[in-house]
Amino acid sequence: MERSAHNDVSLQLDGYLQAVSALKDDGSALRCFYLGPVAPADAFDALCVALEVPPGNLSLQPQAAVACHGLACTPRQWLLERLRPMTIADQAPLDARLYAGFEQQLLELLGDVPEWRQLVSDGQRNLAAQLGAIWSVYVFGVAGHSYVLQCSWDS
Repeated sequence: MERSAHNDVSLQLDGYLQAVSALKDDGSALRCFYLGPVAPADAFDALCVALEVPPGNLSLQPQAAVACHGLACTPRQWLLERLRPMTIADQAPLDARLYAGFEQQLLELLGDVPEWRQLVSDGQRNLAAQLGAIWSVYVFGVAGHSYVLQCSWDS
């Protein structure tokens, strides 16, 4: 795929994520963009440039190795769980088919199951404790191309 095709993929995924954010209606923002022709395992420098953050004590770890404490630790949780339900009816997670649809769309658009990495501080912790906010950044991709899933919550 050419760069424009990768940008089209990220636009399609971004549209899906924006629709999920609207459905959640809890202040969550989910954003996707194409990082570039770099494997997820090697994407740390490109990610820091794209996010305009200094590398400091940050690293990009395999998502499965990141310690999860509290809310919104995984892409699945970001898509399905409301961080601040507005009503009693909103306390239940969204239908799991939304995440299954996201996974299916990834498989169709990327042609393979993506590798997932998460931006963390102090080795293995997510960034929420450091930033004093609920915020996660994931890098995923296949075949030497990476995309970013940026998740945040604002009350």
